[in-house]
Amino acid sequence: MEIISQHLIGYENHLENLSNNLIIKSSSNSFIFYGNKGIGKNTFTHCLINKIFSDKFNESKSNLLYANSHPNFRYISKIIDEKSNKLNSNIKIDQIRKIESFIYQSSLNKLPKFIIIDSADDLNISSSNSLLKLLEEPKNNSYFILIVHQLFNIMPTIRSRCIKFKFSHPSLENFDKIIRQSFPDIKEKDISLLYDLSNGSPGLAIQLYSNNIKDLLDNLLIIFNEKNNLSKEIINFSEIVGIYTNDQFKLFLSILKLILINILKVNLGINIKKYFLSNLSDTIHSISKNINNKSILTILDYLKLNENDLYIFNLDKKIFSINIFNGISK
Repeated sequence: MEIISQHLIGYENHLENLSNNLIIKSSSNSFIFYGNKGIGKNTFTHCLINKIFSDKFNESKSNLLYANSHPNFRYISKIIDEKSNKLNSNIKIDQIRKIESFIYQSSLNKLPKFIIIDSADDLNISSSNSLLKLLEEPKNNSYFILIVHQLFNIMPTIRSRCIKFKFSHPSLENFDKIIRQSFPDIKEKDISLLYDLSNGSPGLAIQLYSNNIKDLLDNLLIIFNEKNNLSKEIINFSEIVGIYTNDQFKLFLSILKLILINILKVNLGINIKKYFLSNLSDTIHSISKNINNKSILTILDYLKLNENDLYIFNLDKKIFSINIFNGISK
């Protein structure tokens, strides 16, 4: 389980309103908290449950909650496969089945029980159907909170049984505060760049900064300006990203798509400068002089057709990257 911050920034009003109404006035035992990945939904959910326990039931054991060892709390996410020693691509049905025994156990001090699914986007068909059965027969004093990045990833029958709350990305001021909790000495210009690259998602921004995003951008700039199929730079860069984890590779592709889509806009005569806080728009304008829209669409089509298979079948990321940049010269 990832380390969850106990310091909430930017959603204080939401916290107060939901902690007062989630149990007392709610007409449902199931909730969806949705919004872009990395904007703080998980942090908010933990803070919310901790506040309900402490304020409503005078039960203060936040150390157990954040360690996922509180007897009235379960946190469900993708786990490491024992055979392959790799992170599973989905939340498995066995993980959901274990929840049933948990919700029917006696409750400590008559406290409500909370189950977080993070993220529900990672449920496969089997685990989704298993969860649906639990939602269809809710047990009193047990509450499901599904953290969701994209609503369309969730089965309509599950969505229909949940009260939904949308989370927006934080303001630049709050984004700055969150990032500086992890990187106190970060420069202002880097904050702006991270805000642009992550679409205001602090979680993604922290990952980007931790993975030397500047080096990645510099290498992409060289490759795009060269426009040379199978150059030394492309081979070297593909070897670097070829050993990325799936999550790191997804970050790389998200940046690549951001750049390509905005080059497309520039080539269509759209002024993108107003959408960026950093000088990233200047970099994109510079690259756009060397890449036409046909090349961009070739790459985007390749990603659309093959990206899912990359993770499902554990394809070679180095070859995948070379194929991406092969589209530049077309």
